[in-house]
Amino acid sequence: MKAGARSPSGARRASPAGDVVSTWNVLATSIEGRRDALLIALRRLGRFRPGGYRNVITGTVEEVPAFLDAVRTALARLIPVELTLRFDPPGLTEPVLAAVAPLLDRLAGKSFFVRLERRGLKGRVHSPTVEREIGDGIWKALAAGGYSPRVDFADPDVVLVIETLGDQAGLALADRALRTTYPFVRIR
Repeated sequence: MKAGARSPSGARRASPAGDVVSTWNVLATSIEGRRDALLIALRRLGRFRPGGYRNVITGTVEEVPAFLDAVRTALARLIPVELTLRFDPPGLTEPVLAAVAPLLDRLAGKSFFVRLERRGLKGRVHSPTVEREIGDGIWKALAAGGYSPRVDFADPDVVLVIETLGDQAGLALADRALRTTYPFVRIR
C-alpha cells in the first residue's frame, strides 16, 4: 500500500518517515478502572483491544461518524485517528511532520495548535518541546505555501492531536465542528 493511502479500516497509513504499525483509527480513554467494561460495550461497534496503558483502548471502526454517534453518551474521551506511525524516541518530530504534510491543506487559512498526549516514554519525550517543534514546522510549511498561519490556544479552528502509546503515534486533525458535536472528543 502506498504511503498516505487509506487502509480498509479508513485510517491512513504513515509516510515512509515512520514505520507502519497495526492500524487503529480510534483511541478511547475509559473512566478510571472501567477499561474492560468499555471494551465489552464497544465490541459490537468495531475491533477493540487494550492500548497498553491504564484505561486506554484502541480500535478500528468502519465508519467513524456513525461510531461517534453510537457512543455519544458512553465515553470519557475519544480521539478519531487519521494516521498511525511508529517512531524512534526521542525522534518524534520529523516522522510526524512527514506524516502530516499531506494534511496541511486542511490547516491552510485556519488557526491551529498542536497537542501531544504522551503515554510512556517518560524522560525520553518532552511533550511541550515536541509540540513546539511540530507547530514551528507546520507554521513554516504553511508560510512557504503562501498562507498566514495563526496559532490560537483558546478556540482554534483545528487542533493537531498526537496520541502516543509507547513508540506508536496516532494523529488526528480535530476541527471545531468535531469537538463541538462530540463533547467526548476532548483535547487536553
